[in-house]
Amino acid sequence: MTERVIVVGGGVVGLCSAYFLRRAGADVVVLERDRVGSGASRGNAGEICPGEVEPLPAPGLVRHAIGNLFRRDAALFVEPRFAPFMAGFLVRLARHCTRTAYERGLSAMAELGRRTFELYDELAREGIAVGMGTDGYLICCSSVEEATAEREAMVRLAEHGLARTPEPVLGAAEVADLEPSLSEYARAGFVQPGERWIDPSGFVDRLAGSLRGMGVEVVEGARVTRVREERGRVLVESGRGRFEGETAVVAAGAWSRELCRALGVRLSMQPGKGYSFSVRPRPMPRRVLNFPGAHVIVTPMGERLRVAGTMEFDGTYDRFDRRRIEAIVRGVSPYFRGVEWAERSEEWVGPRPMTPDGLPYIGPLPGRSRVFVAAGHNMLGVTLAPATGKVVAGLVLSGDPGIDLAPFSPSRFARR
Repeated sequence: MTERVIVVGGGVVGLCSAYFLRRAGADVVVLERDRVGSGASRGNAGEICPGEVEPLPAPGLVRHAIGNLFRRDAALFVEPRFAPFMAGFLVRLARHCTRTAYERGLSAMAELGRRTFELYDELAREGIAVGMGTDGYLICCSSVEEATAEREAMVRLAEHGLARTPEPVLGAAEVADLEPSLSEYARAGFVQPGERWIDPSGFVDRLAGSLRGMGVEVVEGARVTRVREERGRVLVESGRGRFEGETAVVAAGAWSRELCRALGVRLSMQPGKGYSFSVRPRPMPRRVLNFPGAHVIVTPMGERLRVAGTMEFDGTYDRFDRRRIEAIVRGVSPYFRGVEWAERSEEWVGPRPMTPDGLPYIGPLPGRSRVFVAAGHNMLGVTLAPATGKVVAGLVLSGDPGIDLAPFSPSRFARR
C-alpha cells in the first residue's frame, strides 16, 4: 500500500521533503499556511554554500556580540523587551560557543550537506534548479588584515572537506578588476571558488510546479491548527479542511515550534528575522559578494541585486522595522559605486528558524511514532533543503536516513 505523507509547510525544506518523498513512491500532500515559499524561503540571498555550513554558535561569538546585542543597528540585535523571554535560548546558545561543541556541530553539518551539489545537479536536470550561478563568491574586506583572517577561517573549513581552498588574498586593484562595481573601500578580498547561488523565489515556484506535475496536492492558505495521532493514523486539521495519512512531517520553518508545542513538545527555536531588498547597480556584480565586516551578502539575480543581512530577535515573525534596512545600507553602501540606494525595491523580512546549537531538528518528534520534524535550518535552508528532503524520505519510508541523525535529534532540547 502506498504511504500517504502530509507535509506541513510549503517552504523550501517542506517542498524538497515532498519532492523526495514523492520520488520514493509516497502519496504526498503539502499544506502551506500562506503562499508556497512564504516565511524565510523567498527573500533570502539564495546561497548554495555547503562550504559554509558551520553552526552559528562558535568560539568568540558571545564576546563579539554581547556588547552590541541591544543596539538596533547591530548585525545581531535582540529587542530588550523580548530578551527575558528568550533567556533560556541565549544561555543554551552561549553554552555551545565552545571549540568542542563547534567542531562536533561542524562535523554533523558537513555530513548532512555533503551531497548538496549532487542533489542540486539532479534538480537542475529536472528543470527545477535552473539558473544557478557557479562562479564562487568574492569575499570583500576593508583591509588586508581582515581578508587574511577571513581566508584563514575558510582554509580551516576546507581542511574539514567542506569547501575548496580559497584563492590568495587580493589587493584593492585586483578586487576592482574582478568587480568594477566595487569602490576603493574594498581594499582587499579573495575568491572562494565552487560555491553557488540561485534565485530562491524562482526555485520555490518551479519546485512547487514540479510537485503538482508529479501528482502532489499542494494546498495554499491551509494554516494547520492541529496535528494528532489516532489509531495508527495522523490527522491534520487546517483552514482548508482535515487531512489524513500514515505519517506527517512538520517542516514549517519558524512556525514549527508552535505546531510541536500543540503536540506537547517544546522545541528550543526562535524566529531570527532577516531582511533584504533589491537595487540595480551599474555594472551588475558577476557573482555573490560577501561583506563579513558589514554582515551583508549581495547576490545578482537577473537585472536586480539582492542585498541581504541582519539578525533580529523581537519575538515576532514578520514585523518590519525599516531601521534594520537602513542599517544594512549604512554597512554595505561604502563598498559600492553606481548604486542608487534610495531607489531600492522588494524590501522584505522573513523569520529564520534559529536553534541554540545552529543545527536543524530532523527526526521523529519525541513521544510520537508518526510525526517527524524537519525544521530549524537557521540561515542554511536553501543550502540544506535538498539534502534534508533526501534524508526525510529515507527516514519516513524505510527508517534509513542514510546518515547519523543523532546530532539533529528533536529531543536534544525538547521539553514535554
